[in-house]
Amino acid sequence: MLKECTVLCEIRVSSLERALELKKRGYIVQPDPEEPAVQEAFNDGLFKTFERHSRVGFPEEHGFVEDVEWLRDIGAKYVTIKTGAYRPVDVAWTMKVASEAKVDYITFDGAGGGTGMSPVPMMNEMSTPTVYLEAQVLKCARILLREGKYVPDISMAGGFINETQMFKAIALSNFDGNHGKGPFVKSITMARSPLTAAMKALYYCELAEKGRLPRDFANKYGNSPERFFIAAEELKTGYGGKVGKEIPWSAVGVYTYLSERLGLGLKQMLAGTRKFKLDLIDRGDIASMSKLASEVTGIPMLHELEAELFEEILAS
Repeated sequence: MLKECTVLCEIRVSSLERALELKKRGYIVQPDPEEPAVQEAFNDGLFKTFERHSRVGFPEEHGFVEDVEWLRDIGAKYVTIKTGAYRPVDVAWTMKVASEAKVDYITFDGAGGGTGMSPVPMMNEMSTPTVYLEAQVLKCARILLREGKYVPDISMAGGFINETQMFKAIALSNFDGNHGKGPFVKSITMARSPLTAAMKALYYCELAEKGRLPRDFANKYGNSPERFFIAAEELKTGYGGKVGKEIPWSAVGVYTYLSERLGLGLKQMLAGTRKFKLDLIDRGDIASMSKLASEVTGIPMLHELEAELFEEILAS
């Protein structure tokens, strides 16, 4: 059912034993860890890591549906698809087979990457920008809905770092309530920005432990994690002494980013639109700032919004 080809590097492996194990499992590992010359070069320190590559599948519709049914038969409660941004016809095909198999949701990953596996130039140079990709996905979803077919939930990924991007992606997918189903996009998938939050949190904690925090930072935010993580007290109220130990400060950094930055930011935007649940925002809550954006998304430009209502309001 599957043809095979090499895909971009997914992870790096710093152990020869692990590289050999992965190759035995069927992964493509570069350079070849079974080659004696490669092993010698690795042991001599000429290179530090191996690259693990997956084999990309080319499923057929019937086989794909059978695979989903098999997963459910062996006990899978939820079955989902994660895919990148391929050609538009591939987006349509993915939506078709996902509908046939009735998967629970699909994650579409636009240019810039969203799941943290492959931060390499290929993700930016050989992929569809996220807004264009979402426009394609929404076109497919509306056709499926029009034809009375099952429409899986959608999660969008691809360079999301702030709450405004999340708001727009969800609002863009809500066409007049979608017959009471709310927005097609039910969630946003993120990786690089939460990973950055975790790494920066760990880094600043290490600086604090060594007494090497930048002076301006320490004067403004404090010289200990208990002080410079704004969510620390909240978490200590619920988890006590686990914070900073069983719950590492890097996790506190991620929680702070998701809750204090993205969470509060979304609440402010919802309040501004007078809609207090994410499933209520729709295409009328956003505007295009360029003709290209309007052409791609179908969202009118700012000067076009509600223009027909001026006469009705002022002349009545």
